[in-house]
Amino acid sequence: MKFRYNIFSFVTAIMFVLAFLCVMVSYATYFMFYPAMIFFEAGFVMLSIKLIKDYSSKKENMEQKEDVIVMELASGEDGEAYVMQQDKKKKRRKSNANFDRLLPAIFSILAAVLFVYLFISSIITHI
Repeated sequence: MKFRYNIFSFVTAIMFVLAFLCVMVSYATYFMFYPAMIFFEAGFVMLSIKLIKDYSSKKENMEQKEDVIVMELASGEDGEAYVMQQDKKKKRRKSNANFDRLLPAIFSILAAVLFVYLFISSIITHI
């Protein structure tokens, strides 16, 4: 796997590092808990944006490759029968594969929502 330098990914990593540092400092002063929650929220939102962009680009590439494969198989002697067949197992496998590729983004969004909830509830309880 190649590592490509990207400013967006770098800023996302910085958000998580700052959140970790704020959590470490929050043991000394309770006030640092709030910036840590904000940094975690921002980090998970940025991570989910990156994961959704990666998912959409990979999905487009996979669809293009599948179209090329179908065109090659359709050019054979049983090509029309191959193109016309609708196999439920293939559809289910494809939808499961799409869901598996989207799962990290879903978990990242859920973590961001959880941190928003924790941040709001901590503000409400300390008022």
